[in-house]
Amino acid sequence: MRPLQLICSLGHVATTDELFRSGVSAREIRAALHLGLIARAARGTYVCEHADAEQRQAAALHAQIACVSAVHRSDVWCGVDSALHLMRPADARGGGETARPSADPSGRSLHFHGAKPRFALAGTSWMVDPVEAVWQAIHCLNEEHAIACLESALHLKFLTASQVHHLCVLAPARLQPGIREMEDTADSGLETLTRRRLRHRGFAVVAQARVGSIYEDLVVDDCVALEIDGRQWHGATKFISDYDRDLMVEGLGRRTLRLSYRHIMYEWETTLATIERTVADARWVRDRHRGRQLRGQNEPWW
Repeated sequence: MRPLQLICSLGHVATTDELFRSGVSAREIRAALHLGLIARAARGTYVCEHADAEQRQAAALHAQIACVSAVHRSDVWCGVDSALHLMRPADARGGGETARPSADPSGRSLHFHGAKPRFALAGTSWMVDPVEAVWQAIHCLNEEHAIACLESALHLKFLTASQVHHLCVLAPARLQPGIREMEDTADSGLETLTRRRLRHRGFAVVAQARVGSIYEDLVVDDCVALEIDGRQWHGATKFISDYDRDLMVEGLGRRTLRLSYRHIMYEWETTLATIERTVADARWVRDRHRGRQLRGQNEPWW
């Protein structure tokens, strides 16, 4: 039926006004409800069976998924904030003491953004526009995660380069030093965090260094390669590529370290100490090799 097809096309959530504007009649809506093809999430808002828990919660509160929750739905970096962020204007329907609960039925925390959107762009009835989402996110996140969010939004084409530039110009003063360090090389938010943290420790870090036909995620002081394995799933093809890369890097005389999400996000001090020791050892081997070339292989070191 038309209401079901239309709601699916709109992202699995639609308001009465959206359905009416598309030519769906009240009678068709009632029929679809009666047949169980769609459900009423709240007065004037309907969902189909494909709507997920976040969409249903937003629809029930006459709100839009916003901020880090909105960017996360497109795999843009959003730090470690696990709350569901919603934008719900103060004059939204269904006011009163229960209009802004602190948690959803599963116990997940809810964080509300009640301000009027800064960017009047083309969001949906259930999610804010991408530019608005990133704008909200960089205000909620701390400095390093905000910069990673901006780089990730650009890399994944969630925003255009001009949109990211516009947000950077308007960004809070606390983010401006980090914005001046931004690059378009990061393949993931974890790469951005690792690159920036190491550079702030004084290391020379090159991102996406080419090795034959493949690329190393990060090269530290031209002697240690870092591969960031932040993805949850690695298929057989990915593993083969990893092995090829490691073989090529070792062939160049570089050490390779593989870092996971846990190493970067929760065990950074230990990870940093390992990187520092590995780089120091690699420098010593490199310098010793260069010294032997200068002296001749049969000449003593003393």
